[in-house]
Amino acid sequence: MDKSNIKKVEFTISGMTCESCGEHVNHEVNKLPGIISSNASYENGNAIVEFDNSKTNISEIEKAINSTGYSVADKKEN
Repeated sequence: MDKSNIKKVEFTISGMTCESCGEHVNHEVNKLPGIISSNASYENGNAIVEFDNSKTNISEIEKAINSTGYSVADKKEN
């Protein structure tokens, strides 16, 4: 794995109401190739995702999050 391909993005997510919402987001995001870690937090209303940019991208991750029924309100690279 080429370290220069590793990106970390924080997605602000609206619509999560409990801990299992965060688990649902993590489950969907982790289905994508190249995901190193996904840490969705209902309390913080966000998900911090670390991934290999050569295998997936921000828009694919956003689609996976939106497919759970919650929506990405904002995103920023860390």
